[in-house]
Amino acid sequence: MKGLLRGIGYFLLYMVFTIVIQVALSFVIIRIAAGIGITGQAEIEDFANKNILGMTIVSGILTILFLYLIFKIPKKDIRNEWKLNSFAFRDVLKTCVLTFSLSSVFSLLTLNADIENARLIASSAEYYSSMVPFLGTVLMILNLLVIAPIAEELALRGIVYTRIEKKSNHIVAIIVSAVLFGLMHFMAGGIILVAGTAIMGLVFGLLIYKYKSLWVCIIAHICANLPDFIYTKERMTSYGVKIGLICVFSVAFLAVLFWIFREKSANNKFDNSLEYKQL
Repeated sequence: MKGLLRGIGYFLLYMVFTIVIQVALSFVIIRIAAGIGITGQAEIEDFANKNILGMTIVSGILTILFLYLIFKIPKKDIRNEWKLNSFAFRDVLKTCVLTFSLSSVFSLLTLNADIENARLIASSAEYYSSMVPFLGTVLMILNLLVIAPIAEELALRGIVYTRIEKKSNHIVAIIVSAVLFGLMHFMAGGIILVAGTAIMGLVFGLLIYKYKSLWVCIIAHICANLPDFIYTKERMTSYGVKIGLICVFSVAFLAVLFWIFREKSANNKFDNSLEYKQL
C-alpha cells in the first residue's frame, strides 16, 4: 500500500506541476498579446490557441527538468531508480512494431472522432508554419516524437511504475500506471482518448516489466505516436482500405505480442554486438 500511495503521490505532483506551468504560460501569453495590441477577450483566446503548441513544448521541457531535479537533488541513482538500463536493438524493433500496430488500429478506429486537443494542436502548427515555412511541422515532431514520450514515460513508467513495483508487485504497477496514463489524457480527448491511452499504457507497463529498461518504453512510445502523422481523414477516404489496415495491424499486434512474451525474461544476457549501453 505504501508503494501504491507513493506512486500515486508522484503522479499527482507531476500533474500539479504541469497544470501550474500551463497556467503560468497562459499568463505569459496574455502579457505578450497585450504587448502587441491584442486586448479583446476573444482575440486573446484565439492568440492563446494559436500558440498552444509552443506552450505544450515549453511545458514538456520544464516538466522533464522538474522530474530530473526532484531525483537528482537528493542525489538518488537516477539510472537505477528509473530503470535506464541497456537494451537490445532487436527487442526495440519488436516493441516498435507492437506499439505502432496498436496505435494504428486506434487511430483508424477513431479517425472521424473530434478530439479537440488534436484539432487545436494541428491548427497551432499551421499558424507557426504560416509565419515560418515548416516550423509547425518541426514543432509537431519535436513535441510528439521527443518531448511527450520522454516526459510521459519518465513520469508514468520511470517513477510511478517503479515506486509501486518496489513495494507491491509488477501487476499492480502495470495496471495503476496504465489507468493513470489514461486519466491524464482526459482533458485532451475525453473518454475515447482515455480508453486508448490506458490500453497503450498496459502495453508500456508490460514492456518495462519484460525488458527492465525505460529506454525501450520511450522508443516504443515514439513509435506509438507516429500514426498521428500518417492517418488523416483526407488520406483515408476508402472504407475498405481502412478496414483492411485495421485487420492487418490487429494481427501484427497480436503476433508480435505473442512472440515477445514467448521469449525468456528480460534478465537474459543479450548478444553484446546488439546491446546498446547506457550513455
